[in-house]
Amino acid sequence: MELKHKVVLITGSSVGIGAEAAKLFSSEGSQVILTYKKNKSEGEKLASEINAKLIQLDVSNKESIDALVKTVISEFNHIDILVNNAGVLTWKKLLDQSDEELKDQVLTNLLGLIRVTKAVLPHLKGMIINIASGAGKTGFGGLSPYCATKFGVRGFTQSMAKEIDLPLYCVNPGMTATRMTNYKGIEPKKVGQVILNTAKETLSKKSGDDVDVWDYY
Repeated sequence: MELKHKVVLITGSSVGIGAEAAKLFSSEGSQVILTYKKNKSEGEKLASEINAKLIQLDVSNKESIDALVKTVISEFNHIDILVNNAGVLTWKKLLDQSDEELKDQVLTNLLGLIRVTKAVLPHLKGMIINIASGAGKTGFGGLSPYCATKFGVRGFTQSMAKEIDLPLYCVNPGMTATRMTNYKGIEPKKVGQVILNTAKETLSKKSGDDVDVWDYY
């Protein structure tokens, strides 16, 4: 896909993988829409650097999602590419996780992603890229709720590929150096590049497929 002038909505994009992907899309001439939950100052700095639109979004809140879509469509009329990137992680054994931590992971990583997709679909012209994880392909101790949500993202992607005519892909990063991992792992820019290449459809994948980041580095 040619990315110049495409409207690209990236959730959770004020920092980390989302921010790096946003920079790359912008360098291709895309109109990028950044979202942040709490880090407005970081989002404003990035938006200024890449001439992007910045909108507050809490994907765990349906009203926030609806308000975002209303704002985007009123200004841009449609969305070409949706990148569902927002996510949270609690690194503890299940018995040590609070109910709020469990709920936050499920609402953000899975239900929020599903709700954003549903809200955007009537206005979507291009594709959906869902960011899952290597932890959505293999279970890891201390990450059981997180793994469950990411396995769910992959299942949702595969199922939606049978429901709609637009292409969907599931990008699975391994350990990536962001706040979520205490900056351990590969550079988030490398994950952003795989997301960009997925959008360009240069990876010979079919709709519903996994795109495993470690296959490219």
